[in-house]
Amino acid sequence: MLQMAQPARAKKTRRTQEERRSRTRAAILAASIALLTEKGYAGFSASRVAARAGVSRGAQEHYFPKKVDLIAAATQHAMDEAIGHARRLADRASHSADPVAQFLLDSEHFFFHPLYRAMIESMIAARSDAALARLCYPIVREARATLNTIWTDTLRQAGYAPRNAARFVELTHYLLRGIFLVETWLPYGIDRATPLEAWRRLAPEALRLAAASPMRAVGSLSHGPRKTARRPMRPRG
Repeated sequence: MLQMAQPARAKKTRRTQEERRSRTRAAILAASIALLTEKGYAGFSASRVAARAGVSRGAQEHYFPKKVDLIAAATQHAMDEAIGHARRLADRASHSADPVAQFLLDSEHFFFHPLYRAMIESMIAARSDAALARLCYPIVREARATLNTIWTDTLRQAGYAPRNAARFVELTHYLLRGIFLVETWLPYGIDRATPLEAWRRLAPEALRLAAASPMRAVGSLSHGPRKTARRPMRPRG
């Protein structure tokens, strides 16, 4: 009887340890996101993250030995959350009479959520930090391609032409990136509800005419015209 009880206790102990590690890691990532959002990269430090997460520096360094590892993990966390949210709304959109509205709702959620601002802070830092860029750029490129595919496929399944759906997704994201920039960093206010409502009303026409647009197909993560394609690529959130 004792021999049977020991494996059960060992299994429970392992599960408890795994849960504790998972909670610790989640607390560190949440603290990282919060600091990047509130203080920016300039105010970000491993010691501040540890203090905010309520863990020791040793515990933090066990999971993320270097600052770049911590920021890369926070970026991955932000992108994973965004993809999960998009998939949930896309599934809802597949049963909705207005999938375009679901796409616009998800896009607004993505670009104006604290996770996006934290990701942008890490991208700004990566411009002058090669080690950080090597870790973060692939994360953002892959996530953006996944998000574009989710919504392009959803709109295509709703009956829109694939090329039109792809262009509409990209145009929407360009619009929201610009609004985010104005709302977050420029010294004047903006009522984002007004341009978003205007774009929602224009959506049927934009989807109908998108095939005539000279823009690149969605999913291409290089910048500029084709003749400059050999320049180093920057990720787009």
